[in-house]
Amino acid sequence: MATKPVASIVLPYWNAERTLNRCLNSIHNQTCRDWELIAVNDFSSDDSVKIIEGLQKIDSRIKSLHSPTKGIVEALNFGISSSASGIIIRMDSDDEMHPDRIRKQIEFLNANPDIGLVSSKVSYKLENSEDFSGKGYSIYVDWINGVLSNEEIKLHQFEESPFAHPSVAFRKVLIHQYGGYREGNFPEDYELWLRWLSKGVKMQKLNSNLIQWHDSKGRLSRTGVCYSEDAFQEVKALYLGKWLEQSGIKQKKISCWGLGKIAKRQIHHLSVNHVNISKFYEVDPRKVGNSYHVSPIYSINEIRKDKKEFILVLTGSREAKEEIQKFLTGKGLSLGTDYLFIA
Repeated sequence: MATKPVASIVLPYWNAERTLNRCLNSIHNQTCRDWELIAVNDFSSDDSVKIIEGLQKIDSRIKSLHSPTKGIVEALNFGISSSASGIIIRMDSDDEMHPDRIRKQIEFLNANPDIGLVSSKVSYKLENSEDFSGKGYSIYVDWINGVLSNEEIKLHQFEESPFAHPSVAFRKVLIHQYGGYREGNFPEDYELWLRWLSKGVKMQKLNSNLIQWHDSKGRLSRTGVCYSEDAFQEVKALYLGKWLEQSGIKQKKISCWGLGKIAKRQIHHLSVNHVNISKFYEVDPRKVGNSYHVSPIYSINEIRKDKKEFILVLTGSREAKEEIQKFLTGKGLSLGTDYLFIA
């Protein structure tokens, strides 16, 4: 009887003939050889399937499957359900694994049975730089590479998705316990991380660059409506409401720092999820003394340590967040206890 592989690599792909060989070569070069590759064709119309099926003929570790219906969520869930291992390694067809990626993640999960999901740092590779700068993704990569521990991931989960999707490895049992990827008008990976975190799943990130994350103008996370800013805000507000309830913070007065255009959209999503804002704090003196949706607007200089108040920071670029945190720390407030960044 054949033994189960230690890891199942789930690779959904669509019209990936240009990058697929690069991805597959990085898988074949793994120092850990005990894996299976579940390659799921998401209705490709190019020669991607021929590439996979050609390799399948010479490597029995490769399974070539066809998704029952279109879409990455169906392809992911179908691939996971077809896997033989208890560890799922996510991979995308345009990215590359470091040779030690699987070995290091498997060793970490084996040594840390309380951790359900492990990720890694990623290195950023911009393709076709003459078409666009990719600056936003580059800044995002710098951010996720700085959020490593389980505690940091929990504290920063509502700012951005804390993981590059193809960098994660997780225990398959989590799918059975808390459900797999869901269809909806939201980023399928971020919704999954937030849902599992809300169930108490511990997650961590290795302090190593184990994925080269390739960015291009046509990347799904750039073009799909499920990855729009509003889609992120909506799913974020849903699980933030659950977090506030679970932590008991919802019993406090909820205030917000910021009333810009993006912040106002987030406030709308928060209200839909029954998060009521008692007051606002603003830097702009022209807004101070007015009100928004009947809630008064105060100067940030009026912020004080108050055990009955919790502040949601809805503004600030990544560069500004350091200054905001320094300001709030100076007022005696603690991240996670007195305030949280959600933008």
